[in-house]
Amino acid sequence: MYNMSSINLSYIKPRNTLQTAAHLSDLTNAIVAKVKEIDNYLDLKHDAELLIFICNCIENAVKDKKAGKKVDKKALCLDILDKIFLLTPDDTAMLSSSIDFLCNNKLVSLIPSLKKYTLIIINYLKSKL
Repeated sequence: MYNMSSINLSYIKPRNTLQTAAHLSDLTNAIVAKVKEIDNYLDLKHDAELLIFICNCIENAVKDKKAGKKVDKKALCLDILDKIFLLTPDDTAMLSSSIDFLCNNKLVSLIPSLKKYTLIIINYLKSKL
């Protein structure tokens, strides 16, 4: 018998769908943690700014790859909101239509790569000073 604490599987990396699932799980946990940092986040269940924030986080973190492996960003957003607020079916329907409205009216946008990398470098330099 093997002792479970002595088994090291860190050299085995997930690929393809397992890697995508792990990335989406990490992204979900990161966004949930970020939202929970807000003092009165429970009062923001139907707030448009919170919904825009979550949609923008997803839009900028999820890369659209091949059509066969496309991630359902709307479902991911609803999953994140459900983890934060425990949504009812009525809440889900209302937030789903709100997400459609935000996407159709271009209120969810991709941050340009140059701006992203500039901010990363500035934050890195600030941390070193």
